[in-house]
Amino acid sequence: MIRLPVAATDRKRETREARFFLDCGIGKPHVDAALAAANANATTVEKELLAEGLIEPELYYRWLAGELGLNFIDRIDPAEVVRLPSMDTLLHRDGPLRLWRDGRQLTVIVPEARRLEAENARLAATPELRGGLAVASPATIRKAVWQAAADDRVRQTTFQLDQDYRHASARQVLTGAQGFVLALVLCLGLAGLLLHPVMALLALHVVLTLFFSGGIMLRLTALAASVIKPAHRVAHQPAAMPLPIYTVLIALLDEAEMVPAIVSRIDALDWPKSRLDIKYICEVGDRTTLAALEAQALGPECEIVMVPDFGPRTKPKALQYAFKGARGSLVAVYDAEDKPAPRQLREASARFALGDDRLACLQAPLAIANMRTNWISGLFALEYSGLFRVLIPFLARTGMPIPLGGTSNHFRRAALEAVGGWDPHNVTEDADLGLRLYAHGYRTGTIASATVEAAPVALDAWTRQRTRWLKGWAQTWLVIMRQPLKTCRSLGMGGFAVFQLMIAGMLVSALAHPLMYVFVCMTLAWLATTATVSPLHTTLMWLDLYNIAGSYLTFAAMGWRGFTGYERRRLKCRWLLLAPVYWLLMSFAGWRALAQLRRDAHLCGLM
Repeated sequence: MIRLPVAATDRKRETREARFFLDCGIGKPHVDAALAAANANATTVEKELLAEGLIEPELYYRWLAGELGLNFIDRIDPAEVVRLPSMDTLLHRDGPLRLWRDGRQLTVIVPEARRLEAENARLAATPELRGGLAVASPATIRKAVWQAAADDRVRQTTFQLDQDYRHASARQVLTGAQGFVLALVLCLGLAGLLLHPVMALLALHVVLTLFFSGGIMLRLTALAASVIKPAHRVAHQPAAMPLPIYTVLIALLDEAEMVPAIVSRIDALDWPKSRLDIKYICEVGDRTTLAALEAQALGPECEIVMVPDFGPRTKPKALQYAFKGARGSLVAVYDAEDKPAPRQLREASARFALGDDRLACLQAPLAIANMRTNWISGLFALEYSGLFRVLIPFLARTGMPIPLGGTSNHFRRAALEAVGGWDPHNVTEDADLGLRLYAHGYRTGTIASATVEAAPVALDAWTRQRTRWLKGWAQTWLVIMRQPLKTCRSLGMGGFAVFQLMIAGMLVSALAHPLMYVFVCMTLAWLATTATVSPLHTTLMWLDLYNIAGSYLTFAAMGWRGFTGYERRRLKCRWLLLAPVYWLLMSFAGWRALAQLRRDAHLCGLM
């Protein structure tokens, strides 16, 4: 017998599958398009027709069950599921699922059109199999698996990082050793203030000055590098390489009004739907958001994941829970208000394809749509521009650790699994994860395709958000500094310095910013009442003025540098005069964050 080459055999099978759907009444243009897409995406004609909505899944699998002479199941009671240790693999592939129904074991399968003839032959040869088989759609099986093991899965999700990488989990805010050191520093500081107040204040002044000056130098360096760097080139996917499956995670909490918009925006992503795995993640008790999601005409690539009410109600716990069912080798994270550029997945995938395995994450820039609403949104847009278009690209080019933004992150799934994924107990999971990836030898890059989102416009909403961010940064600093020598070795001296400037520097700048004004006023009062002032005090006063002015000027210059011409025309320049107020509000949020860190470290909702 002459054996056909493998490629020829595949083409023959594809042609047979295409003829099958033509015989079912699907129009030839649709079948031809599905066949071409199947060849390009390394899928099947069946999957392409389902993905494009040309076949309704429930009706189709009911019809396949009839062709095989098997019962069709449209709903599975989770209590019927035979719970096996490997059951969660059914979140990644289609069946078979074992049930215990009516006192006997039943195996639920998902048949395929290309294997229908072989399945019929097998059942004809062994008719006794029919009594133990049934058919269900992939969505029905996955829903049953999610529900059947929900309690065990959410417990594992909540505590796995703490069990496997205890030193990296924020479940315990402060270790005993850290508490002792902190108490010792506070006692020494109070003793110094009581015994030698002038020297104690001078020492505090010098430390704060170094933090402020270091942060300003980092921003100035990034600003200078942005001026001389070559233009960013958008990467393109190698032509011969098939597109991978891309998992997109969207965590929603009390955001029913945003559901139609985010569903529409995710649907607009330029990526084959047969290679998409979209998961809308919602707390099980958030009935309004769940109802809004269920009202949408979600395609077969979409799935609603309900997170059980257990443990901290945080975004990272929701992401980590849904990640258990991720089918893609690449993973993207978006928020409810995001509007990613349609080709963002294309650019990220191409960058991953061209990079080595150490490239674990790509950060897309975030742009603010409502920057003209008021001064809060305007300065927020300026801040985001400097961070995502100037500072983070500079850190990426120089191979430094990057505290990620909370959205529009793209990951290699293997890298996420290697570092333990998200920390369910860290309310600013993005900064923590970015630094943990770096400590494990991975690197983060950037892409040019932006995501548009809305800034908070009300002062209370801005304060709640900033409080959560700063509390999470404090958590992250405490976690990473549990083993300072090990952290220094894993990050390297340069990475360790950048980590201190980015995390500790941000916290110190927020908390101590008002003290800079206090120090300047004290020195000026001293000059007014004293004939002689030491050169050290004069130097510190000038450094204070430099730090205050430098903070505001670099804040404005980096944001302006990152803006497009359109954005520059939209920013009302008089809002820049309110930069000192913006920074003082950050200080208020910072002190509020410290209070909440002591009272409720893992609170992530409205605060």
